[in-house]
Amino acid sequence: MSSIPSSAARQSWAKTIDAARREPVTITEHGRETVVVMDAALGRRALEALEDAEDARAAREVQAAIDAGEQTVPLEDIARELGFTLD
Repeated sequence: MSSIPSSAARQSWAKTIDAARREPVTITEHGRETVVVMDAALGRRALEALEDAEDARAAREVQAAIDAGEQTVPLEDIARELGFTLD
């Protein structure tokens, strides 16, 4: 991943966009990373992967609670509270 100062990114925005289509570009301000510019398809895939990882972590936490014998709420009770019926 390449890195450029924000002033250079502004001065040559078209080049920054072209570079970001090939690989993510980190833009820095005062030497600190502030944002990343990347191809839109890569960004969508990255967000989907992050969401999948968060879902998997949450599922592991719930499974650990169930395995530890913590009290759970039956799905039927949740559905009833939300006004749904389960078939």
